[in-house]
Amino acid sequence: MRTLVDSHVHLHEYGEGWTRYCSGDYILLAVSDDTSSSVKTVELSKKCEFVIAAVGVHPWNVGQIDINSILDSIEELVIKHDVLFLGEVGLDKAFHPETFELQIKVFEGFLKIARDYGLGLSVHAAGAWRDTLNLLKKYKVRAAVFHWYTGPLELVDEIVSEGYFIGINPALLIQKKHGLVLERTPIEFILTESDGPYNYRGLTLGPELLEALLKRISEVKSMELEKVSEQVSKNFQKLVSLVTH
Repeated sequence: MRTLVDSHVHLHEYGEGWTRYCSGDYILLAVSDDTSSSVKTVELSKKCEFVIAAVGVHPWNVGQIDINSILDSIEELVIKHDVLFLGEVGLDKAFHPETFELQIKVFEGFLKIARDYGLGLSVHAAGAWRDTLNLLKKYKVRAAVFHWYTGPLELVDEIVSEGYFIGINPALLIQKKHGLVLERTPIEFILTESDGPYNYRGLTLGPELLEALLKRISEVKSMELEKVSEQVSKNFQKLVSLVTH
């Protein structure tokens, strides 16, 4: 049985049902949406050896926070629990353009924390792919995953040239643009993810779809399924190695 990589899952949203993913069948980078979920995510990582915690504030939620307080709280979690990743953090012009300037301030605050503690990031960048990449480069972030990338295809080349990874999601099964992204991205820079338990156009995303996702990737890349699985696992190991002190 192969170990499936989920580089972006909202594990705290599963309630008690999260335990079904703590079986050794999955290795999960569990992301957070705000301070309270960040605390929950850290707690889950303490209970399961296959869960790596990422803490932060989703850009959709930045209008509801006190910036200095939230950054202090997240930094405290990083220090106290030796957290290695920030996520889900980033920018969003597509769904919440009205808070974009505030999003930038918050994201830069997280980038400073990432720089100071050598952390990796799982980034949300809907409609702001170039802005997000420029800021990652500005703060010299070593490890980042562009979660569910659907941005400009030509930008993929620049993202991977910086050593950053592209998150490929089960939405690939029904989303044409994501398929084009997969075609463009070298297999050495692909990470699988679920974004569970999000519902996308009637498709309930979750770790249980990762096997089907790997099969589709193998078809698109004309590679054996086991080779794809092995490479994705290597990619994830490399991501983690970049932030493991």
